[in-house]
Amino acid sequence: MLNLEKYKKYLLACSHGPDSMALFYMLKEEGYNFAVAHVNYHLREESNLEQEQLETYCKNNNIQIYVKDVDEVLGNNNLEEKCRIIRYSFFKDLVSQYGFDAVLVAHNQDDLIETYIMQKRRQNLVEFYGIKEKPIIFDVKIIRPLLGYSKADLLMFCDLNKVEYSIDKTNLEDVFLRNQIRHQIVEKMSKEDRVKILTEIDIENTKLAILNMKISQINSDKCEVYNRLSDDEFLYAIVLQGRKLDPHFAISRNQGLEIRKVFQSDKANITVKVGSLNLVKSYDSFQFVKGDEEVNFSYTINEPCVLETDYFYLDFTGDTSNRNVSKKDYPLTIRNAEPNDVYIIKGYEKQLRRLFIDWKVPVPLRKRWPVILNKEGVIIYVPRYQKDFKIEDNCNFYVK
Repeated sequence: MLNLEKYKKYLLACSHGPDSMALFYMLKEEGYNFAVAHVNYHLREESNLEQEQLETYCKNNNIQIYVKDVDEVLGNNNLEEKCRIIRYSFFKDLVSQYGFDAVLVAHNQDDLIETYIMQKRRQNLVEFYGIKEKPIIFDVKIIRPLLGYSKADLLMFCDLNKVEYSIDKTNLEDVFLRNQIRHQIVEKMSKEDRVKILTEIDIENTKLAILNMKISQINSDKCEVYNRLSDDEFLYAIVLQGRKLDPHFAISRNQGLEIRKVFQSDKANITVKVGSLNLVKSYDSFQFVKGDEEVNFSYTINEPCVLETDYFYLDFTGDTSNRNVSKKDYPLTIRNAEPNDVYIIKGYEKQLRRLFIDWKVPVPLRKRWPVILNKEGVIIYVPRYQKDFKIEDNCNFYVK
């Protein structure tokens, strides 16, 4: 029944519900090498009893079980995501410690359809519609071998094979959207309805794959390049850029369309907070930066040397006249630019912030732009911003 590799070692995520217990039975009957992982969140009165029953079942079947006993108070705020992080962090630890090849999760066809309907109702920008059969979560390979089985199929399988299981009573309530979709839509579907919606999901994922292939080829930070995209292409392209900094970055369609207005604006510099990140439009380009990022640095150089930091590189062991630095200026201080800094150019003081505007320095770079001060604390050199700057072999100072 299961299309898995017999020579591999699996970790079964098991709640003692009918889905995971059906998978437990199939793995045991077909001779697979596996152990069980169970998480007790202590969110229901029955959770301790279910843990005991599962431990007894594992013992009777000579299967190793690992239990995560959650003793922290989780609260109701974002509970599902908190539990997910706890669960998959636990799986990751077990995989790393005991060398499991993959984690088996007993999501079924009903779960797949419910997820798709929820995605469509919420107009989520997703990487995949429904549920992936073999995703990577928390750097762990996950396999969902039961996506071809309905919930009814698995309940019938457990009853026919006398497989014990527990029912989570909260799944019977219509308090949550998923439960409403499950009871009011999915459970009432005929086989023909299921085939129709599963075909629809396949078609949507094919469209999504084509769209992602197109936007993955975009290698530009120019606003005009993104303005030429359709709305859907634009939204997914923005999410793809954001996920380079934050793998969990996500936006709604409405947020994405507001970002599009920023790209189309004539204003030179605009910063908007989008989730965990800030999107910064500087003239004709844009970039994402971490919203809570503070950039303050200061390095003291007592004598000519080579120094490489996260912000700049310098090699002052040779001639440094091109950086307006001489031996009498040491010790040097190299720090990030500050709001009230001034720089003397041809005998005239110029505010550094005005200089940055003239050079069209992107706003995020202004906060981390290095300046060189002499031993008197006077700024003696500010590297000029060049959008298309290229590092040359003999370059003795450059900004990263």
